[in-house]
Amino acid sequence: MPGRDITAGMKTALEAGVIRPVLIGRFDILTDPLVAWTGPGNFVPTATGDPALDGQVFFGMAPYIELSNVVEDQGIGGPTTILVSGQDLDEELLRQIVKDKRTWRGRSAWLWLGLLNADESTVVADPVRIKTGVMSAMTVTRDMEQASVSVTIDRDLGRARGSLFRWLDHTRIYPSDDFSAFIIQLANQPEGITDRPFRPSPGDPGFNPGGDR
Repeated sequence: MPGRDITAGMKTALEAGVIRPVLIGRFDILTDPLVAWTGPGNFVPTATGDPALDGQVFFGMAPYIELSNVVEDQGIGGPTTILVSGQDLDEELLRQIVKDKRTWRGRSAWLWLGLLNADESTVVADPVRIKTGVMSAMTVTRDMEQASVSVTIDRDLGRARGSLFRWLDHTRIYPSDDFSAFIIQLANQPEGITDRPFRPSPGDPGFNPGGDR
């Protein structure tokens, strides 16, 4: 992971013969925040220096989480999709959350990559944050065996690559920017953008002081 600071312990673990990765995720859903990881039991990190990570209680969801490729570049980076699936998921509750976009759309989300020690019960200090952004899309599917929910995290909702942006969302995300109010006002003009009638003045070709002004 070029360009990212990792601890000596993480470097040693990455160079070991066996690598035991875990995914750590925090999703700030308004009605029911999801704070979970793919390791065993609960994970309560402290003193990592990451304020979004320290003090949180991540409960185990293995093996029900899958992760798409994490693609980041020098721009805004690519979207990342998390897939949570399992027979015990409350499909009705998930559908209620997904349907009400106000509870998740544009709200914060974080992902970290952690490594387990050889005993697979402790985490190598310290996990590395691999994605910071907002939730831009969420869908629920159901097959014969289980329900699943996919969550797409993008860098910025206003520039999300896989999400339809609404100007009504802009004022909620950027309350000090009134440009969206101007756009909505233009959209509500029956005749669209119109110019004022041209009125010639002295010195203009065709000026007629006794004509129509």
